[in-house]
Amino acid sequence: MLKRGIELRTPVAGVWSNTASRRLKAEFHFNRKFSPRSGQGRAGSWTRGVQPDYTISIWPADYSREEAERNELMAHIHFDAKYRVERVRELLGDSADDEAFEGESEEAEESRTTAKYSDLLKMHAYRDAIRRTAGAYVLYPGNPNDGIMYGGYHEVLPGLGAFAIRPDAVGGAEGIDALTTFLDDIIDHLANRTTAREQAACHLAESYSTHEKPVQYGSMHLSESDSLWQDHRALPPAEEMVLLAWYANDAQLALAQDPNGFVYIRLGRRQGSFHVHPNLAKLCSVILHTGGGLVAPGFVILREPGFRVFTRSQLRTELKQHAKGQGVAAWEAFAGMDDEEHIYALFKTSGNPDTEPQKWNSDALLDQIEIFESDARNKPVANVGRTSPYPHILPLRSVLKAIN
Repeated sequence: MLKRGIELRTPVAGVWSNTASRRLKAEFHFNRKFSPRSGQGRAGSWTRGVQPDYTISIWPADYSREEAERNELMAHIHFDAKYRVERVRELLGDSADDEAFEGESEEAEESRTTAKYSDLLKMHAYRDAIRRTAGAYVLYPGNPNDGIMYGGYHEVLPGLGAFAIRPDAVGGAEGIDALTTFLDDIIDHLANRTTAREQAACHLAESYSTHEKPVQYGSMHLSESDSLWQDHRALPPAEEMVLLAWYANDAQLALAQDPNGFVYIRLGRRQGSFHVHPNLAKLCSVILHTGGGLVAPGFVILREPGFRVFTRSQLRTELKQHAKGQGVAAWEAFAGMDDEEHIYALFKTSGNPDTEPQKWNSDALLDQIEIFESDARNKPVANVGRTSPYPHILPLRSVLKAIN
């Protein structure tokens, strides 16, 4: 059934699992054509048509082939056969080619360009052109153990390389054990949902699913570092969460903006359960707003991750001991006296001079709240609307759409 250059229309397929944790579907293709197709979620090439000799496609059995492509759960492993080479250097080059590349003389440049590693570049082309390709490898009739493997990171996939396989005197396949072990490693890798590759694929699918244009935020400065952990890069604006918190008067606003400030929000009443949305624990900054559609300029940032939960009486004590200025007295005058009934979340905050000049459009913020909370994953409560008494949370990316 296998003919050179002719695609095997009906691939060899099956479902199995090396572990109890994840069943996998797989297809073995001969000369599969990956046609050029636009759209991140579609199968194929994003440039020109490509046709590897052999392709093994693997994905979770709970998904159809199309769903796996769309959700970045597909993994294509390609193999190309080269019959007229015996050494891996003829296919992929070696360190001598790298030394020639690093050299600056004309002679070194000539040496580099004559090195035979075009097959390595072809494997790179498969990896880049065919969507969701996890690995591309050459099969050639070299000496056993002469192959080579390149790993993109610390895991078995993504990767490139070559396997030396050739017939022995009795018709067996010398070198096949290395390929067998490699395929077993791939199966174990794809069956494990805790890999770095699985995490990266999830973020890739999520990032490219909305087709939103970048948000223009003018001259506003967005920090490159995490506000809480300076040694770490800041989260992307689509993942960094911002709290929209209410303030009743200027004293409360000043308390929030103080270098040792505080922001507190009501979570609910003790007599019934209250719902703390997971997004509340992801906050990095706070925007404050008050009556009449007035939104305070800029952000305040958190001084420590997360929040602390207090009854109103506990909150009074905490603020008296640690807060400065008139904000506490102003809040006490405003708050009721049923101290043990109401539950609050307290955030430690600090003013952010980098964003102080930035003004916000109140109506645009409310529009972004409704859009974000219309997704069931982001609903703080059952009822969604502009007048909800619960705190609202938005991604920084959505907040940037409300720049005045």
